[in-house]
Amino acid sequence: MDEFEKAKLIAYRFLSYRPRSKKEIENKLIEKKISRNTITNILDFLEENNYINDKDFSINWIKYRLENKPMGRAFLEYELRKKGVSRELISESLNKVFGEEFNENDIAIKVAQKKLISLRKNKADNYILKRRLFNYLHRKGFSLDTIEQVISGILTDNKYIVSGEK
Repeated sequence: MDEFEKAKLIAYRFLSYRPRSKKEIENKLIEKKISRNTITNILDFLEENNYINDKDFSINWIKYRLENKPMGRAFLEYELRKKGVSRELISESLNKVFGEEFNENDIAIKVAQKKLISLRKNKADNYILKRRLFNYLHRKGFSLDTIEQVISGILTDNKYIVSGEK
């Protein structure tokens, strides 16, 4: 078996677990000691045959994460950068997903409501609740403006309180 066929099998196997970015495939092939020329040829082959497409990958990654483990734009951007997706493509994908299907405020409200239930069990005062909720939402990658709006709505106006919770 020549190196190209060996590399193709490695790439196919790696793609069989879940979709991958171009950079993830490249790193896997480098790890397996495939030559640079063969890696370039394999990546071109995979793109031409639509086995990898960073644009589709990033959009699907964002949607999956928002549906299964909600988080803010900054954290999603961080994850995709780690996977080797370009800043421009990440920005375009985030704008598309948040513009069409998801609203960052709504996601932050749901995340905050869920966290607030566990924070209220500790019987902390409003200042501590705000601080802990702020830190939690910030770690989840939400923007400062979004966090301030959500905390204000939840703790001040009771606007977003989960029914039965006060």
